[in-house]
Amino acid sequence: MSRIGKKPIQIPAGVDVKVAGPIVSVKGPLGKIDWSLSTGLGVSIADGQLVVSRSNEDRQIRAIARVDSRRAE
Repeated sequence: MSRIGKKPIQIPAGVDVKVAGPIVSVKGPLGKIDWSLSTGLGVSIADGQLVVSRSNEDRQIRAIARVDSRRAE
């Protein structure tokens, strides 16, 4: 993965992130947003950070991972 794609996203205090299958829900003091992950991507939460991972090294999956990880910042 690129450096951007490998970089975990810090979850600020007061923000609640839930992952239910391909749906990621983020709720905080400014509102709530839900988004659907693209096929081939996964998200995990560890130590107050959101980590985006890819299922394989296919060129299209790599491109989508960069877009989705930037969208989550």
